[in-house]
Amino acid sequence: MNVGLIIAGGVGARMQSVTPKQFIMVRNKPILVYTLEAFQRNEAIDAIGVVCLSGWEEVVWKYARKYKLDKLKWLTLGGATGMESLRNGMEMLKTHCKPDDVIVIHDAVRPLVSDDIINANIASVKKYGTAVTCVPCTEALLRSEDSITSGEVVDRDLIQRTQTPQSLKLSKFVEIHEEAQKRGITNTVATCTLLCELGETVHIVLGEGTNFKITTREDIELMEAYLICQEMRK
Repeated sequence: MNVGLIIAGGVGARMQSVTPKQFIMVRNKPILVYTLEAFQRNEAIDAIGVVCLSGWEEVVWKYARKYKLDKLKWLTLGGATGMESLRNGMEMLKTHCKPDDVIVIHDAVRPLVSDDIINANIASVKKYGTAVTCVPCTEALLRSEDSITSGEVVDRDLIQRTQTPQSLKLSKFVEIHEEAQKRGITNTVATCTLLCELGETVHIVLGEGTNFKITTREDIELMEAYLICQEMRK
């Protein structure tokens, strides 16, 4: 089974909005729903679980009914950190899924993820055991310790900018979180960083510029512009 695990447990403080950003409406639809619909449409995805911000659980189930998201099977609460939310999602899936099931972990606020990216993640996990969606760095990079001055260039050819999905089998998902507990790793940034901290090699799949993370109001405007262009092409 291939399972989408959507991480929607954050408050989105940088958006400076009363409404958590995954629930902000864009063209009359919540951002989270766009993300869930991408996984609902994908023929390889069998089921979806959501890690949800506390107090919004009924809202998510209401979305599932309204938008006919019948692949959404399970929901659990997010934690105080991103890593806690991932662990909560892992614990939820342990009770419903098999060790060999592929878990495709995705940010709720990357609503424009494509079928190609989801499919590439699944294929990479089946071939290599892991998948981390990345895009090559195209900008010049400078290293700075004070964010004011720099005199050092970083070779951009060595840099990959990570996105989600980040995917692995459930057995590996459980293994790395149990090992993190043993080592006292409590607040790593993402699944890919946890894998690397534990000495694992991760396998890169190509992302897309449109698979950006909604962080600021400008990102919402970009999403709206993209959706308008897609509608005009139909």
